Amino acid sequence: MREPTSRPLRIIAFGAHPDDCELCAGGTAAKWVVQGHAVKFVSMTNGDVGHFTKHGPELAAIRKAEVEHRARILGISTEVLDINDGELEPTLANRRTVIRLIREWRADIVLCHRTNDYHPDHRYTGQLV
Repeated sequence: MREPTSRPLRIIAFGAHPDDCELCAGGTAAKWVVQGHAVKFVSMTNGDVGHFTKHGPELAAIRKAEVEHRARILGISTEVLDINDGELEPTLANRRTVIRLIREWRADIVLCHRTNDYHPDHRYTGQLV
């Protein structure tokens, strides 16, 4: 157990898709920000699939703009990786990216999907983290 600290915590959350972190941890992030902590959401894929009329770079740009807008509202940082939806794999290169992001953020707390999720992008996000 760590000793309680009076310094603000640095929290990073990894979601498979743009909006995963926002939907699952947005309220908690808002509370942490009010308490003075720093929060960052990372989307492992770019959100280019899953809409009934839009897809590809057009949809990815829309979804990135949406999470950036939410980040401004919440007072957090955000990053969207340029990996296509459905193409995330638990590779060494992707693991290195996750490690780099955690280290650069100097995270005290790391959140992610469960490793046995039904959706491959969610499952691989959990495995990578």
